[in-house]
Amino acid sequence: MEPRTESAVADAESACAEGEAHLGRWGVGDLGGLSGMAGGAAGAGGAASAGGAASAGADAGAVERSFRLALSLAPGPGVTARARVGLGRLQLAAGEFDGALAEFRLAHDTAPDDSAPLFWLGCALAHQGELDAAEAHFTRCLAGTTPHPRALVQRAYARVAAGNRDGARADLRAAERDGVLDDEGRWVAAVLSGVRGAPEPDVQGTSEPEPEPQSTPGPACGAPRIAALLRKAGLAALDGADPDWPRAAALFGAAWDIAPDTGGHAALYGVALAVGGRRTHAVDVLDAAARRAPSDHRVTHALAIALLNSPAQEPRTDGPPPAAPPCERAVAAWGALLYDVSFWDRVRLTAGRRYGVDVAADLVPDLRAGLRDRVARHLPDEGDRGSRVPPDALLQREADAARLLDEAGGFPGPWGTPLRCGPLAIAALGRVREFGVFTATGGGAAITTGADAETGTGTGTGTGTATGTGTGTGTGTAADTDLAHPTLVHPFSELGFAQLQLTAGLPGDALAALAELRCRDCRARARAAGSAAAPVCEPDCARFDALNPGYSGLPDRHRRLARDARELALAARVTLGRDHLTADRPDFDAAAACWRRALVHSRRLERYRHTQAAVVGLALAAAKDAYRAGRLTRAAGTLETARSVIGANERPRLDGQLARVLADRGIREANREDPDLETSARDLRRSVAIAPRLRRAQLSLGIVLHGLALRRWGSGSLSGARTALEEAVGQLTAALAHFPDDPEITEQRNRIQGELDFVREQFDESWR
Repeated sequence: MEPRTESAVADAESACAEGEAHLGRWGVGDLGGLSGMAGGAAGAGGAASAGGAASAGADAGAVERSFRLALSLAPGPGVTARARVGLGRLQLAAGEFDGALAEFRLAHDTAPDDSAPLFWLGCALAHQGELDAAEAHFTRCLAGTTPHPRALVQRAYARVAAGNRDGARADLRAAERDGVLDDEGRWVAAVLSGVRGAPEPDVQGTSEPEPEPQSTPGPACGAPRIAALLRKAGLAALDGADPDWPRAAALFGAAWDIAPDTGGHAALYGVALAVGGRRTHAVDVLDAAARRAPSDHRVTHALAIALLNSPAQEPRTDGPPPAAPPCERAVAAWGALLYDVSFWDRVRLTAGRRYGVDVAADLVPDLRAGLRDRVARHLPDEGDRGSRVPPDALLQREADAARLLDEAGGFPGPWGTPLRCGPLAIAALGRVREFGVFTATGGGAAITTGADAETGTGTGTGTGTATGTGTGTGTGTAADTDLAHPTLVHPFSELGFAQLQLTAGLPGDALAALAELRCRDCRARARAAGSAAAPVCEPDCARFDALNPGYSGLPDRHRRLARDARELALAARVTLGRDHLTADRPDFDAAAACWRRALVHSRRLERYRHTQAAVVGLALAAAKDAYRAGRLTRAAGTLETARSVIGANERPRLDGQLARVLADRGIREANREDPDLETSARDLRRSVAIAPRLRRAQLSLGIVLHGLALRRWGSGSLSGARTALEEAVGQLTAALAHFPDDPEITEQRNRIQGELDFVREQFDESWR
């Protein structure tokens, strides 16, 4: 190896200085005293370092090259250790704790008497939660000839995190005597001593109240006061032209871990946590604030944005995961804003100030629709990890329920302004039972949905299917009339998805939504036990009320939900059968299957006669449209399908129409240039069998059979001609029993009888 020159050593020192200057500007490596008191130096310090790394951006590579250049110049042990420490600090900022420890140990091996490697070894160990080892390294650093200036303070923070507050208090006092104690350290010292004396910053007029001091530290002056001081430190980090968001987020998060209370500034703390990279803490803070003040649209808006930008379920080691997936929580928050009057007043005011125009209140519906569409586009699709319902359907149900609740005057409570939200928000706020009581017994006038108005027969939460004949299948029950807000029951339950699909004209999707109304746990238990699928959750299910807040106030809620689900299934089956008939390519078998299943539901609901009438009405309306369009085969198939599923009570309404359609189809076929008389006769026979008093069908059948006989005679089939003529005479004779002395039928019968006699004579001669 070539001997080192003074120039190489100087260049190495210059490269190290350049890298250290960048590290100093980013604030990399400082553990943070108040955050260390909160949950350990590892947690808060790690966040601070991560914030430094984020601030570093693309310059991190340049800093690493500076330290690598210093190492390549083969400097002496002191500069080599300095470069190794720089590389370790860079890895510490990136969260690479193992790599940082390796670099710091190499630095210590290179320069055992240097205090810097020991100091940073202590910091790295503290980041990993090895507080005893960290304290030991800080102690060894302090025992050196030139200890690191921050070693006392860092050892104090490590001792606080380890629970050694007496030792930490002694270190902070020594640091204050040495003049190395900053404002944050003074706050920590004040907390540990239980006396005032810490600076109190005020950021834009927002100050954090501090608990009253006590002469000696104890539980009353511990966690709440430390949390308040942590928030003060976080506010101080946001002061100035260049706010330190990661640092503020680390401090606010640490305060939350100590004492989950944000006072009246939850929105500010939540925004700082989210911008600073602590989204999990931000959601926790804002969620707790929303539960405490659900009508505060500022908190709800901040929570909605934080949830929408946190699609992944971040793992938590300090508590159980939230009960609802992030997608459902985001939908709940946004749904609560769509009909919040205060929120839209603020939007209008802000837009007016920004653009210098007056935003009228009549623009709110358009703004609401635009916001809803934008939120729907950004909702994450979580697959099996989230809800069984697609995000757009969740938002649609939530928005529709919020609209109905707004029309009902809102959900009143101790929070002040009545809430206009959906079922997910009710569950997230923990107000399920209260909402159930409100739905069942609360004041206010009930509202009527458009679906009820269409059917003319539904009541309460009825959703019906309109028909051209004025009949329908309502899903309301008589028991709904005793509810204070019956129209809120279905939308605020798992039935809301099916109701939305049915109202949108998608009965197949409605049936799919009704196929499974149980929670995930009840489905899993049923599969494990191998039992038959139940319509709703078990009576002891803890999730039933949260999934169905509209039913939570009813004593027989499980039975009522099952019955209402059958009502919706009945309406969906009837509507789906009609859709099969009116499709471009009708499926008569599928329509019949749907209507048979609907009649099974109707028997259990004691609505059999009413449902039969509805099916007949739908079939008559569809057949009438097809008949007017000249589609006689479709009209006949529609009526035959309905006739195959209904009972004798409603059949007369169909028989007359079916007979006429069959007669028209048979006559039209017979009048073609090259008619299929066999097909024509078959339709006319069917028409006469259904409606013997239909004169036109009787006469036309005789004429068609006469023509069929002539065709057979011409082809040389005497027996075929005789058979057709005999049938024609028999049919016309039977027609005279219904229409005696009818001259046209009598004349036609006599003519055919004469031809039959002639054919019989020819037939007898052929056998001689």
